[in-house]
Amino acid sequence: MVSPDKLKIIEVEFLRHKKDTLTAYIFLVFFWFIGLHKFYLGRNTEGVIFLSLPVLSSVFTIFGFFMINDFFFYSGLVLAGIFALMFVFDLFTLWKQVEKANERIYRDIFEKITGIPYSSVFPT
Repeated sequence: MVSPDKLKIIEVEFLRHKKDTLTAYIFLVFFWFIGLHKFYLGRNTEGVIFLSLPVLSSVFTIFGFFMINDFFFYSGLVLAGIFALMFVFDLFTLWKQVEKANERIYRDIFEKITGIPYSSVFPT
């Protein structure tokens, strides 16, 4: 059993660290080209992918265009298409990604403060 004092501390810590859906969408819309919304949610691997795809796409497309190399040109276009699909996917699923990030944050705070595994108190 978790004491009410610990639950209050958990709630305060969670409110300090939780992620906001509006902020994530603002990052997605205005900073889409650097994947800031992914870094904000703690999904750093996806953030690096979001950061590198536009750069690689641009380099491949420009290099392929000026060097008259179809492979690089079309590779750049494919990378741009993948990036566009990722952007559209995030546009529709970002709210759920924020929910999952907040669940992870709450679970981590709960386990850190109580020392009890979250799954033993709240089975899924």
